[in-house]
Amino acid sequence: MSIRIRMRSGIPAASVLALALLAGCNYGLRGGGGFPAHIRTIYIAPFENETAQFDLERQLFEQLLSDLPRQLGIRPAPESEADAVLRGSVVRYDDRSANYRPGQQQVNPQVLSNEIRIGISAELIDVRRNLILWDGSLTGQGTYQQGENDTVGQEEAIQNLVEQIIDAAQSQW
Repeated sequence: MSIRIRMRSGIPAASVLALALLAGCNYGLRGGGGFPAHIRTIYIAPFENETAQFDLERQLFEQLLSDLPRQLGIRPAPESEADAVLRGSVVRYDDRSANYRPGQQQVNPQVLSNEIRIGISAELIDVRRNLILWDGSLTGQGTYQQGENDTVGQEEAIQNLVEQIIDAAQSQW
């Protein structure tokens, strides 16, 4: 079979051919985001909160439940039916000035932005093979500007943590 391409639009023939070939590619992920093929479901356990900061564990749990299964190509399941389990703890919460402008004669600096750091320890377990697929400690970071509520920085830090967990889970395969 031969392919003949006529150029009328000024687009190089090689570009047109490459686009045509890419458009015809059939590709997908087996077993969920690079996971072993037998892992199709996950139970995300509510994280423990070892900090004095109220409600971090709920916010993290909700974000994980929303993003993790979709990003990994698996679906949530009850613990008794899951192929994998993710569990962990929120172990650290820091809210510090990240950027400030010095005051007159080095007195009363003006805080321009704060940085929030949330630290967790977590593990991902292959229930069927009774094997720890991944475990580790991660720190998510977020910032908020003067005049904003600290929840802006918390949400950013939690989103950053979820992305790191997804990257860590996918990097194992």
